Amino acid sequence: MSRVFGIGVLWLSLGWVSAFGQGAPPLDIFTSPDGTFQFVYPQTYELLVGERILKATQGRRPSIPVCDFSTALACVIYPIETQEDTRFEAAGFSVDTVPGVTNESDCLTYADQLRRADGDVMQPTSITIGNRTFRHAITRKKTPGHSQAADFYRIFKNGTCYELHIMVSLTDDVSAPRPSRPGSLGDPMADHARESLQLILSSVVFQQ
Repeated sequence: MSRVFGIGVLWLSLGWVSAFGQGAPPLDIFTSPDGTFQFVYPQTYELLVGERILKATQGRRPSIPVCDFSTALACVIYPIETQEDTRFEAAGFSVDTVPGVTNESDCLTYADQLRRADGDVMQPTSITIGNRTFRHAITRKKTPGHSQAADFYRIFKNGTCYELHIMVSLTDDVSAPRPSRPGSLGDPMADHARESLQLILSSVVFQQ
């Protein structure tokens, strides 16, 4: 895993330079306590594990949490250091396990989610990131005055269904201009946060 992970570190460093036109930030490495996965993240981002996922602040007045205490094994919170006028509230990347899903077919088809009657119907598709293929699904969640865009990436490894999340929460503003490009969240800071968290996702390596 170490050689593949080293490639992931290089990929993340180059990705930051390419995406944001600046020197790569100092990076930290997170290894799960059982050694089953690793990922790289900038030192300026906050890593949350255990009870801190529940207790720590997840962004700027987020109405909808971007990491789930009940399922997340590790969470990285995107830092918000500006007071500029923006709809952006919070963004996070997390590695979760899906409880009760013990076979690959149910994991990759999102069978547990499709049985739910209270949420959006997911349309999962396959996506390759690095040398790994995930089943990707998108949901949108709303509460009064707020919305959240969530990307889910599932992979079945060593008998466990892993679900990698990228979640971005915003103030809901019906008068906001329509996104200028496909896939945009309609807020430059929110788009920047999601792109940076996607770089962290691309560095994830699972034990073979």
